[in-house]
Amino acid sequence: MAKMKAISPLIAVIMLIAFTMIIAGILATWTTNFATRQRVQIEFCSDAGAYIQGGTYDSGTLNLVIFNNGKVPLNFIGILTYKNGTVLRYPNTLDNVTSGSIRTFTMVGVGSDLDQATIQSKECTGVQDLLYSRNIRGMS
Repeated sequence: MAKMKAISPLIAVIMLIAFTMIIAGILATWTTNFATRQRVQIEFCSDAGAYIQGGTYDSGTLNLVIFNNGKVPLNFIGILTYKNGTVLRYPNTLDNVTSGSIRTFTMVGVGSDLDQATIQSKECTGVQDLLYSRNIRGMS
């Protein structure tokens, strides 16, 4: 039988230290990039704001008047909550609502048993507002 040689303990320790340093470098790079992305998003969202000025309903069409009172452009999704507890995300979005502008978000095919309509920013989920059906003209 042939004799097998193992690596020396000194080489094994050096390899373990090198492996540990490589893993530490990868983790440090990832956490730095992650923290930078989070900071940029927080700064962007701190300048964001919007609210619903009013709404009208006519034959299944809901119009929400949205004011972007922040300092950054936003894109919005619509979330519809019905009286039976069903919550639906409206498939279309309202895009590129610039700072200081007023836009109308038109939603077609909305049922008359709507309880509340919510807008939410796609970029900053904390930027949202809702309007109850009792405050929407044309809702019974």
